[in-house]
Amino acid sequence: MGKTISFLQCNVREGELLFEDRFESSDLSENWEAANGEWISGGGKLIGRFRGDDASLLYSRRQFPGDIILEFTGKMLAPCDNDLNFFFRADGWNDEDTGRITGYVGGLNGWWTKRAGLERYPGPTIRALCDFEAEPERDYHIRAGIAGDTVFLEVDGKLLLTMTDPNPICAPDCARLGMGVYCSQIEFRDFRVYRAIAQPVARGYTAQF
Repeated sequence: MGKTISFLQCNVREGELLFEDRFESSDLSENWEAANGEWISGGGKLIGRFRGDDASLLYSRRQFPGDIILEFTGKMLAPCDNDLNFFFRADGWNDEDTGRITGYVGGLNGWWTKRAGLERYPGPTIRALCDFEAEPERDYHIRAGIAGDTVFLEVDGKLLLTMTDPNPICAPDCARLGMGVYCSQIEFRDFRVYRAIAQPVARGYTAQF
């Protein structure tokens, strides 16, 4: 179990394990729905590929409402070096609206600038980006999710980003999650979903002089 994540007004830790997929089976249909692209599972890994200038998403069939933490290992497969993506609090793929979804999207080497980031989609856009250029063929341990009004991204045990949404997505039909690629090929392993347990913390300074 990962360490506690410290936010501005609370600490967040992993609670109950809600879901796990180690991708041992070649059949994804029980737990997942592919919107498009090529998704290959088996032998402990999942590979997503999409060659177009667009996104390919793999959705959970199950809804995961409430505060959650995603945890998985991912890497970009050379020669690709962009868009290791994931999402949560999502409704589903909309073919009539160019595939647009409602949800929180996160990723490494995205936004056409090879940055780590989080984004509420679609607008009005709330977005948080930082300089963190991931390397192809390198494993990254990712934890991300939402607790209250705070969306967060942790990579290899380091909290990279938090993003506050004053009106968090919480519709009962917007609780799917999954993984994505954007004109790239990505390998995912050991995908887990935990309940996020938040504990309020009183913050303050004590004078040191």
